[in-house]
Amino acid sequence: MAKTSLKIEGMMCEGCVANVKNRLEGLEGVTSVDVNLKKGTAVVNHDGVSDETLIATVVDAGFRASVKRGLFS
Repeated sequence: MAKTSLKIEGMMCEGCVANVKNRLEGLEGVTSVDVNLKKGTAVVNHDGVSDETLIATVVDAGFRASVKRGLFS
């Protein structure tokens, strides 16, 4: 099981959060998603989903995304 933290830009409301969460949860291999509007983040637990796929899914939903790296990811 892997955990990836994403920084998401452009979310403005709970509808945006639901859109991102639903899109990420729809990916095969994703087991859970926690999206935080205030922090502009998503934490995705998954089995073998690439960073590129996670980012592309968020971009397809209409937002900018990048993988958070470092101690506090």
